[in-house]
Amino acid sequence: MQALRRSASAVLTGVRRMGTDASMTQDKLWARHFPKPAETPEQIKKNISKEMVGFMLLGPVGVAFMLYDFVVGLEEEHHVTIPPYPWMRIRRFPGMPWGEDGLFEKHPRVAKVWPPEEGLPAKH
Repeated sequence: MQALRRSASAVLTGVRRMGTDASMTQDKLWARHFPKPAETPEQIKKNISKEMVGFMLLGPVGVAFMLYDFVVGLEEEHHVTIPPYPWMRIRRFPGMPWGEDGLFEKHPRVAKVWPPEEGLPAKH
C-alpha cells in the first residue's frame, strides 16, 4: 500500500507542477533571471499618454488610406491585359444554379481575343 502511495505521490507532483507551470505568465517565469524594476505610477501614466498619442495619429492616417483606396482605387493603377483562361468559363456550364453568368468574362481587363493582335503587348 505504501508503495502505491509513493508512486501516486511521485506522479501527482509532476502533474501538479505541470499545472502551476501552465498557469505561470512569462513575466513570472523569467523574473528571477531578468528582474524588472517596478514602474511608478508616473511612468505608467507617461507610457499610456505615449500610446494614446500614437493611436490618435494612426487613426486618421488609417482613415486617410482607406478613403484614398476607396476614392482613387489602387486596383485601377495598373493596365495589364488578362488572358482569357479556360477555367474562367467554368461557371457557364448548363444546369448550374447561376445560369449563364460568367465569372470573369465581363471584367474590363480580360482579353476578348487571345493571342493579342500585332502591335499590342502580350503581358500577363
